Amino acid sequence: MDKSNVDYPHDNLIKKKTHNVCKALITRIISLPPKQFVLLSTLLGIILIDEMDAKDQLILGKFINNISNTIFTAAAQEQILKRED
Repeated sequence: MDKSNVDYPHDNLIKKKTHNVCKALITRIISLPPKQFVLLSTLLGIILIDEMDAKDQLILGKFINNISNTIFTAAAQEQILKRED
């Protein structure tokens, strides 16, 4: 039996906790002073590419870049809609 579409009672609790942890982490990251913000991103980049070949680094970089572009696009659209109000 395929259980991929079955909701278990604890699923919503796990989703809520995960959302809260992510929200707290994002809040903490965006509140960093500029130098610490840049240092954190540099360290994460170095950690992510450790023992990864160039091809995989390119794939990961493009993937992260795509996430970035999605966030930029959503933020730009939100700003445009706020200006129209």
